[in-house]
Amino acid sequence: MVIASQALTALIPLLLLVSTLAPADRRDVVSQALIRRFELTGNAADAVTEVFARPVGGSSIGVLSVVILVFSGVSLARRMQRMYQEAWQVEPVHGVRGSLNTFLGLGALLLEIALLYLARSLLRSLPRDQLLSIPVSILTGLVLWTCVPWLLLDGRVYWRRLVPGGLLASVCGAAFSIASTIYMPRTMETYSERYGLFGVTLALVGWLLCVSLIIVGATVVSAEFDRSQGWFAKRVRSWLGVSSTKDDAPPRQVSGP
Repeated sequence: MVIASQALTALIPLLLLVSTLAPADRRDVVSQALIRRFELTGNAADAVTEVFARPVGGSSIGVLSVVILVFSGVSLARRMQRMYQEAWQVEPVHGVRGSLNTFLGLGALLLEIALLYLARSLLRSLPRDQLLSIPVSILTGLVLWTCVPWLLLDGRVYWRRLVPGGLLASVCGAAFSIASTIYMPRTMETYSERYGLFGVTLALVGWLLCVSLIIVGATVVSAEFDRSQGWFAKRVRSWLGVSSTKDDAPPRQVSGP
């Protein structure tokens, strides 16, 4: 819930900033992207358009959005960094190196999201774009959720050990992406009728909560899988060319009978 709330405080300023910096004839770029992403129609599409199409205040909101975006983005990256450190039982790194890797992890997250959006935009012009978008989403998610944990863990966990978690997060994310196009239009429609424009925010909060659940769950499963001594876990680690920390640990000396 904390990751979802901090992601929301980073997402809203980012969307407002993009709307503010967009050309005059493209001020609806954010609203149209959300409408296409969730396949919205009717009142839900109208509510999203009204919220994001023309932010009031132009440049002043843009400057404020930059400040809030940087602060909330760094807070989100640090929260995710602590989550990865606790799951992988890694001590935090203080000083310039730890802060630098936090910024690099945040930059990688934003870059991968932008690349995913660009790839989906290019695929939209191709036939059977829905089928092609699934493997592209899985491949992009695999790179994203392998690189970001590696950066936030300061490179102290070998990247191949992070591949199972990245694969799990990307597959679950792709499945949730398909499910979002089914339930989000109905949710947006219902919330916008009940709560007006605030219903759009409520629907985004629920969507981000599910995304955060996938990220946290994949991280925990990946870390426990890396420590597992089961035959399947050992075979996967052997295939990846890595070994668990328990595999490398020397046998404990036991005194007495």
